[in-house]
Amino acid sequence: MKPQAVFALLILALDAAYLQQALQLPLPFANGEPGPSLMPLVLVLTLGIGALGVLVQELRGTATHDDDEDAGFSLRTIALIGLTCGFVWAFEPLGYWYATLSYAFGVAWLFEQERLGPVKAVLTSALIAVGIAGAGWLFFVTLFDLFLPEGYN
Repeated sequence: MKPQAVFALLILALDAAYLQQALQLPLPFANGEPGPSLMPLVLVLTLGIGALGVLVQELRGTATHDDDEDAGFSLRTIALIGLTCGFVWAFEPLGYWYATLSYAFGVAWLFEQERLGPVKAVLTSALIAVGIAGAGWLFFVTLFDLFLPEGYN
């Protein structure tokens, strides 16, 4: 069996265990609110669909594998991991806006600078960051009336 198929099976097994844990939380919208199990259930569904897709492609033999020059940890991969860790750390002390704008800008710039060049990528990344932060705020605060941290004063 191909390594990607084994990995997909491992993800499905972990996904099943995560689903079992998520189902112990109150079901979403049982009380009219999203509840704590909404995001875990969305994640379970997303991971399950992705892993099943990989598994089916691998078993059918339709998956294409480029000769991975980019395989492994590049500087961009390490930067993305660092940005994500920084976002998680900064979310509560700095608040939603500063943490999300910084994170979205950093991630967008990492991808856009390769496509547009470093200077044009700054403006594009700033617009992307404002769009993502604004959409997230509208989604969580306006639609679901949830609290987002404002940071320590």
